[in-house]
Amino acid sequence: MGDDDTTNPWPEINPNRRAVWHRGLGRSEKNDEKNKKILLAFDNVKSLPLNSIIIQFWSPVTAIDGRRALSCSRNPFALSHANHRLWKYRTSCVKYYYSLNGSGDARTIIGGPPCTALRHHFPEVVLDLRAHQGTPMVDLALESELSCFMMLPVFKQSGSCIGVIEVSARLPPDLAIIFNELNRKLKIVGFSLTPPQSLCRPCKGVTGDSKSALCEIRMAVSLAVQSHAITLGHVWYPYENRCVRMPKSRTLLCRLASYGAVDNQDDDHLSFVKTFFGNFRVLPLIGRRGEGLIGRTLETHQPHLCRNIYRLSDNRGGPWALLSANVKSCACFVICLRSSHTGELDYAFEFFWPQTRNHLALMEGLLLTLSENLPSFKHVSGAQLGNELPVVDVDTSSSGSGTAERKPIKVVPGGNKLPKVVVTRASVAKRRKIAADLHNDAKVDDLHFSSPPLTIVNNNQDDDDDLVIIIAVYKVYNRLFFLPSSATFEDVTDKIKREFEHELNPVDGTYKISYQVLPGMWHSLTDDTSLKSCVSSYQTSNNIDYIKLYVLPVVE
Repeated sequence: MGDDDTTNPWPEINPNRRAVWHRGLGRSEKNDEKNKKILLAFDNVKSLPLNSIIIQFWSPVTAIDGRRALSCSRNPFALSHANHRLWKYRTSCVKYYYSLNGSGDARTIIGGPPCTALRHHFPEVVLDLRAHQGTPMVDLALESELSCFMMLPVFKQSGSCIGVIEVSARLPPDLAIIFNELNRKLKIVGFSLTPPQSLCRPCKGVTGDSKSALCEIRMAVSLAVQSHAITLGHVWYPYENRCVRMPKSRTLLCRLASYGAVDNQDDDHLSFVKTFFGNFRVLPLIGRRGEGLIGRTLETHQPHLCRNIYRLSDNRGGPWALLSANVKSCACFVICLRSSHTGELDYAFEFFWPQTRNHLALMEGLLLTLSENLPSFKHVSGAQLGNELPVVDVDTSSSGSGTAERKPIKVVPGGNKLPKVVVTRASVAKRRKIAADLHNDAKVDDLHFSSPPLTIVNNNQDDDDDLVIIIAVYKVYNRLFFLPSSATFEDVTDKIKREFEHELNPVDGTYKISYQVLPGMWHSLTDDTSLKSCVSSYQTSNNIDYIKLYVLPVVE
């Protein structure tokens, strides 16, 4: 409208995500107290307030026919009230149950990720819902322009699981940002998204001289990470979990030690890697033992290198999917070793570094440092650590869904003559401190292991990072939606017709569009040129959270 004048003032709209709880009749005080805490946590999650994200709590209930199921009805939820697609999804969700005992009527979904998360006590993550079309909830999510979700088990301090929180979003990177903030807010009210460590320890301790093996591990990994500026290095060992409150006969990974080289958050471009592993001391192996980078290494006993874990298709379920979806420029190297102190127990040494590093030179220097500081360790085959080593190079460059393997890389420890570790008084003192700490520990399961501090997650968005947020108003109706910055004027008009399909004049649909330049100043949106100007103002301004569009009927 430029100098156009509009007689319709912009209505008061709060498009930010808000938490809601509709308390129903007949609820117990115990459930009310639980839901109040969940509501408070939801309300305090402030990240990405305008993004297409819905958060809702599914809790175990007893249905009319006596079956046990998960329901989100009358439970807290959070969404943008201006996003009518999310409202449609929410109103549909409350009509369904997830059965916990394999039976139910037409409104009951048998099994599914929420039930799996509740039983297994680990998050269930789906990064592409299109691969699971055909189930009611997935189809509803896709219709609402949601492309991914995670189901997060919620734990009390006692260790009991009280239900599952669903976070569904349009963009996969948003999941990790919400996860980290939601976990912090839940801890404030006495809940957590990660099970207590007491429930994650193996029932049988590690046999042999585990203290000596662990002393070598902590010293070697610490020196390797520091001397080669590796973002993160840690060590896992697998075990079959048999704890009463956890699923039986499930292979889990227990993290023994974890060290990060970069402490300055501003200089740490891979901070999400540290944040991710800081949340979990125990993680499940994906499916069969041979899946996932660690699973492959433990199964084949061959070291593996993945140059880009963002494209590692094996990390497609559970917590591991969050890692793959949020780190675009990170490589990972895993090697399996055994110590003479603990017999046939496999240790998986895992290291992360920026994708831009010289992988061959770094592996050669890393293996040299490990060989010098792990005197009791050898390859599973019995070969010494200092020998030439073929490394499986996982190829993620293919556009297919599978992950192929390149020709193995031959790594000679120290082959590139990288600078050796300088032994100073400080490093000697650190060795003594590590040894002293270990001397005071009773057994492996009771050790307190250092974990990288929680850091702010970088929002590594993918091809959708140029989306513009739009709120359009027509008469008394408003809609929040998203379009790429490259959208044409025709795209905008088509989108508005779809968003207001029940409100616009079905006969001729004649209307005009205006966009706000400044408070009280509106310009007409008539073609691609005016749209480009509108989007440019949105992208360059620090004071504009979303584009405001007025849809006005044309008066003949």
